[in-house]
Amino acid sequence: MSLLQEIKEMLSTWRATAVLLLLLAAAMAAATFLEAELGTEAARGVVYHAWWFFVLYGLLIANFVLVSHRYGLWRRKQWGLLLLHYGFAVILGGAAITHLWGYEGMMHIRTGQSSDRLFAADGSVHELPFRVTLRDFRLVRYPGSNTPSSYESDVTIHEGNSSRNVRIYMNNIARSGGFRLYQSSSSSSQSSYDPDERGPVLSVNHDPAGNAVTYAGYLLLCAGLVGSLTQKGSRFRTLLEKLDRSSQTTDAHEAETL
Repeated sequence: MSLLQEIKEMLSTWRATAVLLLLLAAAMAAATFLEAELGTEAARGVVYHAWWFFVLYGLLIANFVLVSHRYGLWRRKQWGLLLLHYGFAVILGGAAITHLWGYEGMMHIRTGQSSDRLFAADGSVHELPFRVTLRDFRLVRYPGSNTPSSYESDVTIHEGNSSRNVRIYMNNIARSGGFRLYQSSSSSSQSSYDPDERGPVLSVNHDPAGNAVTYAGYLLLCAGLVGSLTQKGSRFRTLLEKLDRSSQTTDAHEAETL
């Protein structure tokens, strides 16, 4: 058996799936710790943009595909499990596309001013195909405390000859073409807004291809979950059938009693 065949055999097992998922979880936990202690760039440099992280992604994608073929999910018409496997593979593929070709940066803007510049982490500057004007910035604090609970930015996005008003806050993202603008949040308030509270730091992300692939993976994953639950012979279907038979038996018993 050649080395390539041996690697293929090792990757096409559930044990390999478990090991690779544990490694991915450990890597993500390490990245979260690094980001909290040393900042986002440290997490990207050590984990997210490291060569071994992309290798791990590739091994997981190969594992999901090989396992589905080895256990004949298509031949056995296990559509739910098949969609789950390929859903995970597509999601991982989308994440890999994001890391390879997506980019993001910061936009520092003051009230009443406009900007069309994105400052990336590597020091490069990107000119955006639209312009953002900050009309107002508000720092919302917890009642009776100086601790910020959220940041809100009222902006106007100018796209060619048109413009529109958008409010950006924690869970409300502004979109323009393939770009997303959202309120930056950091453990350090100085990284999220100016000390005089007259200007925020907006995060700008550009990743249309990675997002589209990832969302497609989520749809496959949801379809796989539904299929796994409702497929004939699944534990969920078996439980429903048992409950139905139990209900019919109870109704019959009550009818005999009456």
